[in-house]
Amino acid sequence: MEDLETQNDSEDHPRVIIHVDMDYFYAQVEEILNPSLKDKPVGVKQRFNVVTSNYIAREYGVKKMMLINEATKLCPDMVLVNGEDLTKYKQMSAKINEIMHKFTPNVEKLGLDENYLDVTKEINDQLEQSVSLEQLQNVEGFIHPPVEDPNLTDREVFRRACGCGCDRRLILATHMAKQIRDRIFCELGMKCCAGIAHNKLLAKLVGSIHKQNKQTVLLPNCAASFVRSLGSVKSLTGIGEKTAQILEECDVRTVRELQEVPLHQLSKRLGLEQSSKLKEMSFGKDDTPVKQTGKPKSVGLEDSCPAISIRADAEDKFRHLLVRLVKNIADDGRIPIAIKVTVRKHDSVKKTSHRECKQDKILPSYFRHKDGKLVLADGAQDKILAVVMKVFERMVDLRQPFNITLLGLSFFKFQERKAGSKSIANFLIKKSDIEVQSITNLSNESLTLSDSFTSNRSFPIAMDCDPASSTCLSDTASVASLSGSESDAEPSPKKCRRLASFLARKNSSLLPSNEDDSSSPSKLRVADLRLNSKEYDQEPSSSGTSSTNIPSGLKTTGFFKNHLSTSTPAKPSLLADSPLSAMGTSSSSSAIKTTNESALPSNVDPDVFHALPVEVQKELLENWRISNPASSSSSTSISSGSSSSSSKNTLHRYFVKNA
Repeated sequence: MEDLETQNDSEDHPRVIIHVDMDYFYAQVEEILNPSLKDKPVGVKQRFNVVTSNYIAREYGVKKMMLINEATKLCPDMVLVNGEDLTKYKQMSAKINEIMHKFTPNVEKLGLDENYLDVTKEINDQLEQSVSLEQLQNVEGFIHPPVEDPNLTDREVFRRACGCGCDRRLILATHMAKQIRDRIFCELGMKCCAGIAHNKLLAKLVGSIHKQNKQTVLLPNCAASFVRSLGSVKSLTGIGEKTAQILEECDVRTVRELQEVPLHQLSKRLGLEQSSKLKEMSFGKDDTPVKQTGKPKSVGLEDSCPAISIRADAEDKFRHLLVRLVKNIADDGRIPIAIKVTVRKHDSVKKTSHRECKQDKILPSYFRHKDGKLVLADGAQDKILAVVMKVFERMVDLRQPFNITLLGLSFFKFQERKAGSKSIANFLIKKSDIEVQSITNLSNESLTLSDSFTSNRSFPIAMDCDPASSTCLSDTASVASLSGSESDAEPSPKKCRRLASFLARKNSSLLPSNEDDSSSPSKLRVADLRLNSKEYDQEPSSSGTSSTNIPSGLKTTGFFKNHLSTSTPAKPSLLADSPLSAMGTSSSSSAIKTTNESALPSNVDPDVFHALPVEVQKELLENWRISNPASSSSSTSISSGSSSSSSKNTLHRYFVKNA
């Protein structure tokens, strides 16, 4: 023990930590909101307990978590305020935290009313600048242990205590702590106490020496003796009931006994790692950093209640807790994927209570975002409640009598809402660097194209229709180009020649043998169709020449671009310019005779148009009449002998709608 204590006293103390603890936080917030309570005993109740009270009520003997009936017996004039809604306390805590961040970004939140601040960098920066000698000579607040020689200045006391140079840092930190406390009081009217030391453990412990609007700094060489003077091991941060019980089984009840117990003896019960940590804590050693606080890792609620001995009562209580808990995380934005259930069982025979917690997973699909807030999905409340009751039955044997005096729920293991490149939503969003050409608002009456169809980038769509089964299968290879591998570049001349040659072969080889087959466009085999490519959607040159690689039957005259670039939603002659126009049927000869060529747009080749199936011609003419009512009077209708099947076999089946 002497070796550890000597090592602790002789080490350097480079860090400066301030621990700020708000005085009687809940009750003080109520006094700020209602100034008439400041001179009265005030208690904040949650369910059946007084969770906190101001110092006037504490003078009557009122303590934290005391039952209301017991507290009112001690202090009949105490004003009880309902504190079950934590909103006002959270808002005040956020304001306090905001003030602390004005002094340093290294702030670690501990509950609603406590904060750690690592001000090492800020203090060193001040020391590098000009600091008044008076600031370095006098300490703001109390020094612990108290100075015995009144003739010594505060600076001399610190120099005698440690020679590592920490005296200037700690003394200057007391002035910063005073500034923080004054700023909180001036802006919010809230009082607090503070502890200053060279690590987190000691800063928290020394701050409680002088309470209510005071602050204390610890002499660094007195760490081991100070912790030893605390008495019970429960006074050390991080030692709860279970750890204290295990230590008691090892005959360790006080901090002094913890300092003296051999390490190997503790290791048998607690393991080497935890035992070593407890030994270091007993001598005031703590190297844990101040972690900048983000969002809480868990959010929970607990309610004390009269003894519950029926499952239905427990389920009803859990239901109310769940509703309140979801409201508490509504503004968080994250989605919990686990829930913890807490129960406190009361043994009426032994007059003791036992607290137990168990947890289980919940699905992220139980939640959804609505107007920027997290809410339960439809039917999710019953599903979560079923999980809760399943966990409850693991802790409570319903076949035996039971008495439950406390129930609690907590959400934890939060995950952020996915909105990155790997999220599902990302696949439904149009990329900024890829102009996806889409077909929208398809219907059986008309073919409507979006303006993005006329973008400069090419969008390959390929459909593979089996002539035997009339089943159309999408070509996944062409859809893959949406990722940007092909759509970002124009097709090469080699590919263009290959496509032109392919379509020329289709023009001669896919002519159906009978009129029945030609009546349905679903019999066509459409492959490797690249819509709106620059290679196939260009205005003809003034000389009337065309590419030698494209058959004369496939020449287009820019009707595609002229009619799709306008704001008119329905453009009727899409396929008159597409490679589909090269695929005719044997029945087209009759259509040429019965169709008035004046009904066609001026830049549509009549030979190409009449090479299309009858139903295709009729549909395109009808769509053109709708979009061009002025010329509808001069159009000639095509024979309606096959009109009964137009609603089934349309061009719509060759395209997919890209939302």
